[in-house]
Amino acid sequence: MLSAVLAAVFVLCTGVLAGALVAVERAVVPMLLRLPRQTWSEVHRLLDPGFDPLMPTVNKVALATGLGLSFLAPTSAAKATFACALASVVGVALVSELRNVRMNRRIDAWAEAGEIPDGWGALRADWARANRLRTACAVAGFCAALGGCWLAWG
Repeated sequence: MLSAVLAAVFVLCTGVLAGALVAVERAVVPMLLRLPRQTWSEVHRLLDPGFDPLMPTVNKVALATGLGLSFLAPTSAAKATFACALASVVGVALVSELRNVRMNRRIDAWAEAGEIPDGWGALRADWARANRLRTACAVAGFCAALGGCWLAWG
């Protein structure tokens, strides 16, 4: 029973991560890439508060439930598949913290200072690449979470 509840929460969290990041990748990133320097910085900064409180919390819950399922799932195949999903969620967290969040802080500092330095386009492209990587991790994690459920109870 506990593993089934953990699986439901895990699938929900990995689905939210994947869905939000796919939406960002398909709609927000292309829009940001078309904006001029000052507008891009302002819009990017305004987007963060909408994602920041929710997404790290969802990721932490996914990490905890995925870890639990890696040990508590009813079959060894399901445990291994949930562990793969967990590794993907770890990938989302690492890319987010080591790449995107650090870049977000730089962008925020620029916006507060009112001066965006030369080379800002390279940072914008790096941010988009990092977002694409964490989106791929999130989608892989969601698919693996679904696979773990199928192997456990399908």
